Amino acid sequence: MRKTFCLILLVLQTIYASAQKQAGISIKSNMLNLVAKGPSFSIEKTIANKYGLELSYSKGELNWGRYYKYNGFLLRAKIYATAIKPNEIIPFYGLYFGNLNKTIVSNANVDNTGFFSIGRNRNFIANSIRSGGNVGFQFIPTKRFLMETTVGLGYGKYLNTEIFNGISAPKSYLDFQLCLSIGYSF
Repeated sequence: MRKTFCLILLVLQTIYASAQKQAGISIKSNMLNLVAKGPSFSIEKTIANKYGLELSYSKGELNWGRYYKYNGFLLRAKIYATAIKPNEIIPFYGLYFGNLNKTIVSNANVDNTGFFSIGRNRNFIANSIRSGGNVGFQFIPTKRFLMETTVGLGYGKYLNTEIFNGISAPKSYLDFQLCLSIGYSF
C-alpha cells in the first residue's frame, strides 16, 4: 500500500511539474549503486542556471571479502562553470556534507609477511558525519534527460561505534564517492 501511494504521488508530481515552465528541478539515480543492490535517489534544485543544491539518499550492501552495509543522506552544493544548457558538457565543483551509517564485518586473518599487511579483523556498527569536496560533469542530451558523473573526496568522523571484537574502534575514515547518474529534469 505504501509503495503504491508513493508511486501515485510521484506520477502526479511529474504530471504537475511537466505542465509548468521549467522549474530547475531534476531527479537522478546513481547507476553504480546497483552493484550494492540498493537504491540511490537524488533531487537537485538549480538556481539561476549556475548553482545547484542536491539532496541524496543511498542504501546498499556488499559482500566482497567482508560484509559492508550502509545508508545515509548527503547534501551537495554545486557551482556550474557555465550556464546549464542542453547538448553541452558542463563541469561543476562544490562541497558536500552528510551522514553515513555503516555495518562492517570482516573476520580475515592478517598476513604480516610482506610490506603491506593484507586483511583486517574489524567488526563494528557506526554512525558518522562526513564532508568534503566534489567535482563532476553534467550532460543534457535532450531537453529533459540528463547524465552526470561525480567524484567526491572528503573526511568522515565516527560518532557512535559499537565493536564486536577486542580491536580498538576506528575514529575516522577517508570518504570517497563515485557516481554515474542518470535522471530527468523538470
